[in-house]
Amino acid sequence: MSAHADALAAGRPLTPTGSCEPESLRSLLAVAELVHGTLVPVQPNPRFVRSLGKSLLASMRQGRQVLTLRTRRAALIGAAVLGSLASAVSVIGVIVYVMRHRVRVG
Repeated sequence: MSAHADALAAGRPLTPTGSCEPESLRSLLAVAELVHGTLVPVQPNPRFVRSLGKSLLASMRQGRQVLTLRTRRAALIGAAVLGSLASAVSVIGVIVYVMRHRVRVG
């Protein structure tokens, strides 16, 4: 089947070989040849190609902007978490200092 499709694409149709191919395969190859003969090559409209290119570029730019916003948001959240951790460590440090100071004084 693959050889038949390659031959059709190259413009030289293969004919089924007598007894080695079942009837269903012969009819399938015949349909493939009919379809190939009916279809014609097409080219997209140049305006469509330009429009598609512009649309893809705009989509890519928008995606970068969204990524930039996500990056900024993640950095802000990360900074807030680090700030909270620093505050918690400071409070723990003060508590430890006060407890040690009381033990020495008391």
